[in-house]
Amino acid sequence: MKKKILHLQLLPLMSGVQRFSLHLLDGLPPDDYEIWVACKPKGEFVSEIKKRGWNYLPLPTFRHPISPWDIVTFLHLLALMRKHSFDIVHSNSSKPGLLGRIAATICRVPLVLHTAHGTAYLPHQAPIVHWTFIQLEKLANLFCHRVIYVNNSDRLKAIELGVIPSEKAMTIYNAMKEVPVMDRPEGRQEQITIGSTLRFSDQKNVIRLIPALCKAARKNNKLKFIILGDGEHLQLCRSIVASYRLSDRILLPGWDSDVNPWLRLFDVFILYSRWEAMPFSIIEAMYAGLPVIGSDIPSIAEFVNDEVGWLLPLDDEETLISTLISTTEHPDAIKEKGERALAWVRQISDYPTMVSSYRDVYEGRA
Repeated sequence: MKKKILHLQLLPLMSGVQRFSLHLLDGLPPDDYEIWVACKPKGEFVSEIKKRGWNYLPLPTFRHPISPWDIVTFLHLLALMRKHSFDIVHSNSSKPGLLGRIAATICRVPLVLHTAHGTAYLPHQAPIVHWTFIQLEKLANLFCHRVIYVNNSDRLKAIELGVIPSEKAMTIYNAMKEVPVMDRPEGRQEQITIGSTLRFSDQKNVIRLIPALCKAARKNNKLKFIILGDGEHLQLCRSIVASYRLSDRILLPGWDSDVNPWLRLFDVFILYSRWEAMPFSIIEAMYAGLPVIGSDIPSIAEFVNDEVGWLLPLDDEETLISTLISTTEHPDAIKEKGERALAWVRQISDYPTMVSSYRDVYEGRA
């Protein structure tokens, strides 16, 4: 008999969290699992769910910030779980993880698990906010069988803070189906294109990144940048680029769900985030044979090192600018680091391993 599994998400966007569900659920044998997904209605993620023929449950009252609507959403989740009698409820991200795990436990779902795509408690928060989010995560962790972290640093930090007992926590790295390594146009030494796919948000540190790109481009005319994405700071960043009169060399085209043609244009990938879990953007870039410039935060440091890219301290604009310029001076190093990045990502982010690891949890073998 098929296991009836519910993946619980919040937003219907196609960010890394939603793409994780698609990648994982795509790998499950359809003869063994009946797949259901719940999240806010509309959006590209919902279209992808329906395209695959999976069962979709809309949660119209879901809100990202803490809201009185959370009570309505919780009652809605209780009703859905009682109606459909799921064998597995798998929540993703903090808000679905809190409401979903409690509802699933009340409904006596046989297996309740959560994937922590980062944490709600962050170092830069006010002490009372930081403490509150830790307590909420402790509470949520009481209402599930396993918590899966997508990197070791978040798992070890959670254990250190007493958020979760060690026996309940495990790490499974994110992975995606490998795409063919793309040939790149000739003449790359004449101009180096450094690109990214990201959300223009505080998390991705774009307010510090974009001015640094502008200053580097002014100092070296061999540099070109393409930063793909949307978000709340996109228009501000476009204004910053325009103020430097560099719109012809620093392109901010918005979002495109098909990133592969853009990756083919890049020589180097950059992600200068303030915090991350395990970004699919870096995985995609490495599978495309790109070296990565990354901020020196624990989760990115698990993926990026001097062999496969450049790991840079946060809020050090001078080092960031000098590193960007140095890529034009050592084009052979770009190729060598890119080749090592591809070999490295194949080693640590393996799609069959990710799927089989989650299946072991789903089947009670782990």
